[in-house]
Amino acid sequence: MNKWRLKLLPGVYAVTKGNSKPSLFELSNGVLAVISDGKSYTWIGPQDYIPDSSRVQSGFRALEVEGPLDFELTGVIAGISTVLAEAHVPIFALSSYDTDYILVPGNKLAAAVAALKAGGYAVLTP
Repeated sequence: MNKWRLKLLPGVYAVTKGNSKPSLFELSNGVLAVISDGKSYTWIGPQDYIPDSSRVQSGFRALEVEGPLDFELTGVIAGISTVLAEAHVPIFALSSYDTDYILVPGNKLAAAVAALKAGGYAVLTP
């Protein structure tokens, strides 16, 4: 199994749930993703730009898998999430066209980085 390089992104991130579509401003400031399930919107982005939301989980740090990743690859998130699960680090995972992102609670970042390094992953920090 390939051990991917991950890059710690600067800043603190939040995951929110709201009933209204985020505004253009809320979508233009480093947002990682906006997802609609037909009932509500989930917004993932910098904690400093949280849109009007009914629920907010904040204090996440984001790790980006070095990409681009080919669509034929399998097990990228599975490998990373297994290492972090064994270290008791909860995650919020999402993917873009080119790569994957793993959000971990800020208070678990040191444990996440240590576990990933012990598991053979390179973690680049600013």
